[in-house]
Amino acid sequence: MKKPKNPNLTPQVRNRASNRSIPNPAGSKWKIQKVRIIAGPCSVDKDNIKDIYKIAEIKVNGRPAIWGTRVVGLKSRTKFNPKGEGMGIDFKTFMENLEVKLSGGCCCHLSTPESVEIAKKIVKDTGLLVATEVMEPLLQLEFFEDPVFEDKLMIWNPAVNQLGWPLLVMSAYARKNNWFVGIKNPKWVGEHLSKANTREFKGETTLEKTWKGLVSYANLPQKTILIHRGVDVPEKGDYRNAPVHYIAKRVKKATGCSLFFDPSHSHGPTMKEEIVPATVKAMKMKLEDGSYLYDGILVEAGRSKTDTEQHIALKELEEMVKRIAEFREIEGR
Repeated sequence: MKKPKNPNLTPQVRNRASNRSIPNPAGSKWKIQKVRIIAGPCSVDKDNIKDIYKIAEIKVNGRPAIWGTRVVGLKSRTKFNPKGEGMGIDFKTFMENLEVKLSGGCCCHLSTPESVEIAKKIVKDTGLLVATEVMEPLLQLEFFEDPVFEDKLMIWNPAVNQLGWPLLVMSAYARKNNWFVGIKNPKWVGEHLSKANTREFKGETTLEKTWKGLVSYANLPQKTILIHRGVDVPEKGDYRNAPVHYIAKRVKKATGCSLFFDPSHSHGPTMKEEIVPATVKAMKMKLEDGSYLYDGILVEAGRSKTDTEQHIALKELEEMVKRIAEFREIEGR
């Protein structure tokens, strides 16, 4: 099958590689950052923990090159599976804790999810930041309130959940514990892609309005990371979700937040072989002033029982890191 023409032109984006601060259009200052890479399995389990430790060993010029890893214990799924299949290793504990809460039980009666214990050990052993998807903040986040996770945890919303109130709760925990908050873009656009995802577009799509609205609920600009994961639209072609670099650029400029690229959910299984070159290309994209658009990457790598076919191999991850290091500085740990 002939691959579709990429719906994104190469935008002129911005550079954070220097040691100066650049004002955004709203007049605030953006902190200059090197490229931060978060890599790991879609969902964690006992079989792929060893992959995370191998990821932690990837180096550039003798220094650790990976900033963080994925440790997701509870998965967002379109259809609920009451047996927990494909729902993550924390499913059973989550359901038990929910029952305790509904029965009037206190926090002392709750069980710590397995993924939290795994995450804690990974942070202690490797110094990696841990990134995890949050379904129900009031039932998940209290278990991460441990000094070991200070400045070492990023929590993000599922792309299928674009409500502001859960992010408000997530950011309250993040503010209290010095965590990062990731905000994934909506899966829709609200306008024809060929029109909205261009330099010339002067309007505001419903994607942009919603994404910026979620940032306002988080209200944590210095610790908020926008995560661009593409959109599910008729024009997407072979992409799982078509990347929208121009739209992501506009939201970044409007909010002043850092921006990460998620190539796994945009390229998916059908275009998995394009993930490495497409990510390298994205890290070269620049704003009008010559500075870089993307501050980091959230990519699925290694093995996983969920979204298996869109994971890049660890050797591919290492290759991608080395290629990016040829033209940008990498912030490891």
